[in-house]
Amino acid sequence: MTTTAAKPITLHHVVWPTEGDHDQPPNLPGFTASPFGPIIAHVADRCLSGHWGEPPAPSERAGRTGMVMVSRLGDMATEAAVTGSVDAGTKASPLLFYQSVPSAVLGVVSARWGLGGPVICISPAGDPLAEGLELAELLIEDGSTSDVLVVLVELATRDGESDRAEALLVGAPAAHREEGTA
Repeated sequence: MTTTAAKPITLHHVVWPTEGDHDQPPNLPGFTASPFGPIIAHVADRCLSGHWGEPPAPSERAGRTGMVMVSRLGDMATEAAVTGSVDAGTKASPLLFYQSVPSAVLGVVSARWGLGGPVICISPAGDPLAEGLELAELLIEDGSTSDVLVVLVELATRDGESDRAEALLVGAPAAHREEGTA
C-alpha cells in the first residue's frame, strides 16, 4: 500500500503586474539589457517579504527553502542582445553571458535571503504553474526541502503585451503546522 504525502500549502502568492500596478522591478546590479532577471528578483522578494518580512529568511526555514524557476521561453531579451552583438561583429558584454544562465538571478535571491535549498530551472511543455508546483511537491516529498519558492516568468512576445510573473512560496503542511502557520 502506498501513501501519498499531503499537498504543499501556499504560504504566500504574488502576481506581477497587477491591474493598475505601477511597481516596476528595480535595476538589479550585474544584470543588463533584459528585464528577465530583475523581474524574477522583484517577485521573489515580494513573495518572500510578504511571508517573512525583511531578509534574511528565518534561520530555521532558510536552509530548507529551495527555488524553482519556470519559464516556457526563458530570457529572450538576453538572447537577442547576444545575437545582435554577434551579428554586428561587436563584443557582447560579459554580463550577458553570466545572466544567460537562468539560475544566475536565483543565486542573487538565494544570497539575499540566505536560502540553502535546491535551485532548479525548468521550461515546461505543459502548464507552467502545474509543472512548477509538481516539482516543488516532489522536492518536499523526497525530503530535499521543506519550503519551495516557485517563480514563473514570461517576457512579452508581442506589442501591447506586458512582461508577467508570479511567485508562490509553498511548504510542507507538517512543518508549518508545528509553527502554527498552517
